[in-house]
Amino acid sequence: MNTTKKKSNIPLRRCMVTGVQMPKASLLRIVLTPQGQLVIDPTGKINGRGAYLQKDVTLLDRLKKTQLLKKQFALSVDEAFYALLEKAMHA
Repeated sequence: MNTTKKKSNIPLRRCMVTGVQMPKASLLRIVLTPQGQLVIDPTGKINGRGAYLQKDVTLLDRLKKTQLLKKQFALSVDEAFYALLEKAMHA
């Protein structure tokens, strides 16, 4: 008889800025939709190519400086989107 407990499966994702793996629920998902729009996905279920970011406001400067969003999604990102990211991190 096997008495070991079954481990719960917690999905892990890697932060695009720090490279640290964390539980999916503790990260912020950014999605490039099939229509070509860059959106913040609070549900984690929007269709499209996604990237994950730790909910740490101090990472925004590094994200801007390295232009990781531009590299990841091959499109330019304006300051208004970074302001939305900052607001979503505080929520």
